[in-house]
Amino acid sequence: MRKSFTFLASAGLMALAIPIGSTALAQDEAAPATSTDMTPDQTAAYDSWPPDQQAAYDTWPMETRGYYWTLSPDRQELFWRLSDEDRVLITSMSGPDRESTWQVIEARAAGAAEPAPAPEGEPADMPPPEGGE
Repeated sequence: MRKSFTFLASAGLMALAIPIGSTALAQDEAAPATSTDMTPDQTAAYDSWPPDQQAAYDTWPMETRGYYWTLSPDRQELFWRLSDEDRVLITSMSGPDRESTWQVIEARAAGAAEPAPAPEGEPADMPPPEGGE
């Protein structure tokens, strides 16, 4: 009887230890970025961001944070325009899939940046009217 009690007590303590350990891991993953996670240049860039942008970055998984710093400045800017789900998705893609996805993102961004065509019937190069008429 005494042996079974010792065994059950040990099993109960081990069951308590598992959730505590997994909680600590979950907290580590959600911890905000610190200077030890980034190079000095990356830390300087992070520190220059507004608080809401820093908070958004801090919620990203570590893999997404690391991937962000591998992007060119133009792609970093576009990365901020993506939803959190899309950021994680593109991070998880393989090289060729990721590159083709970036080509689509860049093409769409370039299309959105172009000025709207002039309304039909008005020449695009027509100067604005003078004298407020």
